[in-house]
Amino acid sequence: MADQKDIEAELRLLVERRLSLEARLQKVQGELSEVALAEHDRSYGEIQRGLFQLFRISTTDRQRIEVMLEVIRIMENKLVYLQNFVIEPTPENRKLATLVGDFVIDMGSTSGGLTPLEVTYYTGVTALYAGEIDRARDVFRQACESEESDEENDIKFKSYVILGNLTHESHEYEAARALHDESLRYSQHNNVTAQALALKALNSYALKEYDDALAMFEESLQLFDRGEAFYNSYFHRNALLFSASIYSQRKEFAKAETYYRQVIHDAQPDSYDHFDALSQLGRICYSTNRYDEAARCFSDAIARHDSMENEYIVDTYFWLARTHIKQDDAAAARTYLEKIAASDVKYERRSQAEELLAKVS
Repeated sequence: MADQKDIEAELRLLVERRLSLEARLQKVQGELSEVALAEHDRSYGEIQRGLFQLFRISTTDRQRIEVMLEVIRIMENKLVYLQNFVIEPTPENRKLATLVGDFVIDMGSTSGGLTPLEVTYYTGVTALYAGEIDRARDVFRQACESEESDEENDIKFKSYVILGNLTHESHEYEAARALHDESLRYSQHNNVTAQALALKALNSYALKEYDDALAMFEESLQLFDRGEAFYNSYFHRNALLFSASIYSQRKEFAKAETYYRQVIHDAQPDSYDHFDALSQLGRICYSTNRYDEAARCFSDAIARHDSMENEYIVDTYFWLARTHIKQDDAAAARTYLEKIAASDVKYERRSQAEELLAKVS
């Protein structure tokens, strides 16, 4: 039988590792690369495996409860700091959700160290891991409607944010906007407020209320501070991209260009957002008769992402071909128009591309 003091000492070490990792994630100033994300995920996985090993050898109910609480906190940390409130219900996550979900319910029916609001919230988290979206919505709604509140309103804020996200995903944009607006009441930090504003703005954008959306996106951009805790590059970048898109639609190209250039500077070079910002900047250069710069943007976007052909890459081929035609370089244009003709990707401008190919052949 394992020594109780040894178990408690090992548990303290694992808790310290989890707290240290969480603190580092809260203070990340830029975008986490794929490598960094994988490393943090691996670190959480190591801690989690250590906890399950302790759970198997624990000698008291108190120890098992403390261990499982740490497992739950890791699940929530990954959801918030690594997954931006969205988790993939993989077979491993579903299995974890079943195990932890049953334990959360048991802790709610005993004096297991969780408040009723915590039980509700963590039940919602496990439902997300299990891919039970309807159940997750019901549970997070209960958390939002609860008269109980946690000390820092952290659970209330996250519950409104997650419920708002799930409602947005079901295309109920008015309701989602109202939920994200409610989350603002529980925000305790400018970077957290900025995230909530950016999420609320997405619903206005989906409703085509672009003035309202732009005002909120730009307010969020004023609040984001990468030098402070809880800065989230994902939500910051979304605010930049959607603001730029609105300005582009209005043909206010100078403002749009400023935002796209910031995304290009900040985003990981192999990310879709980096590709999107480059491609969109190319269109702005094309629209303002800067064809050499447009060609460089399109070529750079293609060079970084040509390995995974899709409609966005094919559309960039089309824009680059048009740019080469403006540069009186029919041979270069033909190269990309032939790529479109040979592609199996469904593309709405294929007939236009074929007409241009006939002209430059």
